[in-house]
Amino acid sequence: MKQPLKILSVIDIPWNSGLAAYAFAQATALRGGGHCVSFACPEGSAAMEFARREGFSSFAIPGRKEYHRLPQTLRRLRAAARIENIDAVCAHTGRAQTLGFLLGLPLIRVKADAKKPSAGFTFSFVKKTIAASAYIERLYLEAGMENSRLTVIRQGIKLPPPAPLRAAGPFRIGLLGRLDPVKGHACFLKAAAELLASGAGAQFHIAGYEANVKYEDLRSAARELNIAEKVKFHGKVNGPFEFMASCDIGVIASLGSEAVSRCSLEWLASGRPLVSTSAGSLPEYLDPEWLVAPGDHSAIAAKLAALLKAPQKLKALGEENRARAAKDFTPEAFAAATCAAFEEALRERTGRLGLEDWL
Repeated sequence: MKQPLKILSVIDIPWNSGLAAYAFAQATALRGGGHCVSFACPEGSAAMEFARREGFSSFAIPGRKEYHRLPQTLRRLRAAARIENIDAVCAHTGRAQTLGFLLGLPLIRVKADAKKPSAGFTFSFVKKTIAASAYIERLYLEAGMENSRLTVIRQGIKLPPPAPLRAAGPFRIGLLGRLDPVKGHACFLKAAAELLASGAGAQFHIAGYEANVKYEDLRSAARELNIAEKVKFHGKVNGPFEFMASCDIGVIASLGSEAVSRCSLEWLASGRPLVSTSAGSLPEYLDPEWLVAPGDHSAIAAKLAALLKAPQKLKALGEENRARAAKDFTPEAFAAATCAAFEEALRERTGRLGLEDWL
């Protein structure tokens, strides 16, 4: 039997995001493969909450506005790493990568966000970089990073129970995501107005937590577009699948970002047709037929109109999407690839080199 690895997963952001969700899924996959994962994360963060809820050991580190506390944190983490015999640091952000280097442990960089990478000093000490999408891999290659140390591992998803579609309209068209300008809610509402003006019968549903946009902003926009009666706002929902099951068609209207798209996977797994922009990694999940340029509300309206005019396509396309999720994005494949990447990178657990070796 292979010797278990002991990994310190460092994630210094407080919020739950695609990056955090990937980190949590990765830790679960590694534990399922017989390895041991501990978290280093800020108190009160989504990562700390996850670690405690799921039984991972954890160490508190400063938040992003408290880096004056970094020296004492480094001393505590170094002591903990020696006591726990940690083999490597898994860094989920650039700051975490720097912290891992300062700890003097082998580094694995995991990237699941849209920030452009830079070939900084500490990157030369990274044994392997795991990109959560081919889009992120391209960001590294465009920045001149070494291809041999890059591997793409897309997150998997467990299928929810199948939920049948409505047999007849008016069909419900849904958008799920945090309320932020980059998620394209304004574009979605404009597409809804154009579709309704053409005589189509549909309802439009928006769910997600408030971030940099408020629900009152969206209600005001719907009123200005004269579609307020056709738009329902659900607020923050407890998990995606109940909301998605209540819809007949999903839309992702993002204007940018989407380095990974958990939401697209969830729509596919839900067995729903999905119309999406081509921002970030979204083309990795959908056929080009159902992609539009970011910000093109008329193109979104046209794709939705084509589906509404041929309701028989809804069931067939939903089944195709669910089959794609079941075939190409299984949790088992994600777990196997994740464990293999860590085991390969750390096959020889030598060469610990950090700041103390340069002073």
